Amino acid sequence: MSDNHAPLETTQDAVPSAVAGTVPGVAPAIPQPSGSASKKPSTFLRVSIILLIGLTLASISLLFIGDFEGRFERVFSTFALFAVFVLLTAVDTNRERVSEWYAPVALIANTYILGLLLVVIWMTPYTSYGLILEIFWKSFFVIIVTRLVILCCEVLLRLGKANDDAGNSFAFITSVLAVLSGILFTAPVGIEAFNLRVPDLYWKIATAVLILTALGLSVTLLLRWANNSDERAAKRAAATAARAVADGQALAPAPFQGGAQLPASDSVHAEQPAQPASPQPSSPGAPAAGQEQVVLLPWPTFADGRPIPARPDGQPDFSVPGAPLPPQQ
Repeated sequence: MSDNHAPLETTQDAVPSAVAGTVPGVAPAIPQPSGSASKKPSTFLRVSIILLIGLTLASISLLFIGDFEGRFERVFSTFALFAVFVLLTAVDTNRERVSEWYAPVALIANTYILGLLLVVIWMTPYTSYGLILEIFWKSFFVIIVTRLVILCCEVLLRLGKANDDAGNSFAFITSVLAVLSGILFTAPVGIEAFNLRVPDLYWKIATAVLILTALGLSVTLLLRWANNSDERAAKRAAATAARAVADGQALAPAPFQGGAQLPASDSVHAEQPAQPASPQPSSPGAPAAGQEQVVLLPWPTFADGRPIPARPDGQPDFSVPGAPLPPQQ
């Protein structure tokens, strides 16, 4: 007996689940995610963590090289720098799917910021009141310049189109020059921490690269503008055509007959009767046999010439204030 009832119980248990998926108003069972499945971090995040660990271990060696005075300022600045690195990495992790090149460029930029500022924090000579301020403005300068370079590269490369080969080439060259210019202008911040003097030739080269970056940016924008000229012309033509269609759809008031409204086609022919090929003498006031003479009246207007409104049936509404009297039949 137990063997005979086992299949029946299985069938009865399967019926509600099948009904829940077919009957309207009954929600199907939602599969619950298993707790054992764990989400793996992205490659960008894993590499960032590895670089953070490596640079932190490398910065420990600076404790035995640099000046250990001002321990509180240096340790506090290090923790603040780690917090900034984590924040930038989190932002870049959410944006790494924007394009293929963004993740490696952002990774290199964040690593450059972290490494350079660790040198600034632990190698800057100690001063009684100026150490924390010097670390702050140098860190702010490096972070702002580096992130602006990334933003410039992103804007230049994102605006490119597949059919604009010249613009894409200049955008790539300009991006490389922008990165090089950012490095040349921020690297002296770390070089001066070792009490080394940056020669004038270095600044001349950095300025020349910056000018070339501005030139590449100007050429890229001009090429982008020229490439989009056809698209702008098409938009203007479409807007002009849309305005013309909208103006042509304005409907004039329909003419009315003494007691009934004529169709649109009949009213047009009635207002513009066809001229006979040759004039035929006819007695005025004698309509043709079997035909009813149709008398068309102009649409009534107010005293100032404005047409009076129409009723729902299409006839003039003589009940509005200021309307003339209806014609007498």
